[in-house]
Amino acid sequence: MQSAEQPSSCVMPSVDQSSSWWKHGIIYHIYPQSFQDSNDDGIGDLPGVISQLDYLVGLGVNAIWLSPVYPSPLIDSGYDISDYRDIHPQYGTLDDFRQLLNEAHQRGIRVIMDLVLNHTSDQHPWFLESRSSRDNPKRNWYIWQPPRNGKRPNNWRTNFGKKAWQYDPLTNEYYYHSFFWEQPDLNWRNPEVQQAMFDIVSYWLEMGVDGFRLDVINLLFKDKELRDDSISSLVSNTKVYSRNQPEIYKILKDFRTLLDSHPEKTSVGEIYTPPPGDHALASSFLGDGTNMLHLAFDFSLIFSIWKASGYYKIISQHYRHIPAKGWPCFFLSNHDIGRSVKRVSPVFHKYDKAKLHALLLLTLRGTPFIYYGDEIGMENTPVPKQKLRDLYGKLFYPFYKGRDGARTPMQWNNTPYAGFTTVEPWLPVHSDYTNINVETESRNEYSVYNIYKRLITVRKQHPVLQSGSIKFLHKGERNLLSYFRYSANTTFLIILNFGYRKKKVQLKKKTFLLFSTHRKPGTKMNELILLAPFEGMILSE
Repeated sequence: MQSAEQPSSCVMPSVDQSSSWWKHGIIYHIYPQSFQDSNDDGIGDLPGVISQLDYLVGLGVNAIWLSPVYPSPLIDSGYDISDYRDIHPQYGTLDDFRQLLNEAHQRGIRVIMDLVLNHTSDQHPWFLESRSSRDNPKRNWYIWQPPRNGKRPNNWRTNFGKKAWQYDPLTNEYYYHSFFWEQPDLNWRNPEVQQAMFDIVSYWLEMGVDGFRLDVINLLFKDKELRDDSISSLVSNTKVYSRNQPEIYKILKDFRTLLDSHPEKTSVGEIYTPPPGDHALASSFLGDGTNMLHLAFDFSLIFSIWKASGYYKIISQHYRHIPAKGWPCFFLSNHDIGRSVKRVSPVFHKYDKAKLHALLLLTLRGTPFIYYGDEIGMENTPVPKQKLRDLYGKLFYPFYKGRDGARTPMQWNNTPYAGFTTVEPWLPVHSDYTNINVETESRNEYSVYNIYKRLITVRKQHPVLQSGSIKFLHKGERNLLSYFRYSANTTFLIILNFGYRKKKVQLKKKTFLLFSTHRKPGTKMNELILLAPFEGMILSE
């Protein structure tokens, strides 16, 4: 095998194996409404998640991240929270949540909650007080401004392009909202807001929660002078005064101090950026790697087209921007952007590409996040207009059909409604559920599901894939991507053929096939490797 002794500029050094679980573990993102319905109302719930914990153990994940389960009017799918200290009745009760924590922890699975710090629901008691009068004690908990020359305070827009100031005739002032008008932004310049939110964080930590995914964390502060954004602010990060303000870094340092006062907790931040992403911005929220967020989502990879050279460029740039003591993370699908199977245009060989994605995600240096259903190759589901739930889809249909397609029920088996429920579910099940489901795929040795399971097993068996250094060999030439994962005693070579033609790879010595998306492992390989179209493999010395 070619030498990996001289790391290049895009190499990340290895770390000590005693590092925290969130560096070496696999985190599984659950959209609770669509994972498992336990009470036959067509909506997933916490008891449903509990009933599938053994499935997650069998898959091999180390933690679950739950999209919001708090009380909410559900204007924005639960990201409009009306009570931060309870559970929405459609998901169960606080006792159900405590049982989930207990059952998950007994199985060695951590639980990460989604936390929305930027805004609340307009039905939250804080906002109801705030809007009641200009002299209410909670008036300054939100961002209120009088009209300027009879108009809105400035030109700021929501993330989907609408005007972001909502007039409230009760007090003749406007309040600011980064998203829907039912989601007023909190005023994080108010110390009382900071303390109230930190108290909420402590409440869940003391209950036993293992960490938080922080929603749109880079929107927390707005320009103190409320200066106008540039007209290009919706599609770029230049001259944006409604996000990415420097005060957020001090708050994150305080947040990290609070988390560090509880052992083995973690955090991951959603850094909102328009395409094509922003490596430097995302990495800046890690601080020096020890004093802000533990992990930060860089959306660049999820915006990439299917091309080995493009993937190399994005991944290597991501590594270059991670601070020396920081740690990367990767994801390929989520509840907002959609499922990767649908994005790998053209969609020919889509399941082969899904397997290659699995190999990439689980062998790169960094924490992998798996979106529920990706492990079986679930696709975005076409949702008819009359069944849309997502307000974005209702507003912009047919030009944009919203995010519902990536949030449809998990496909467990080929019974009606895919084993998710026994009644009509809140969103339709994809028509391919009779073939694309856990039960059916578990019987197919080369299904997407079994590829994920075997890869996770290999990753767990070989610490070099969790914490070893990385050095790239092929950087996109001939549509090949390959890289070494190595430590003092072990070297693996991962090769991915992104193309629809066979590819030859010449190595310096014979190797051992540890894993392949297309063939049985355990064989000796000659110096000349012939990869099938869209084949990926792990080779060891």
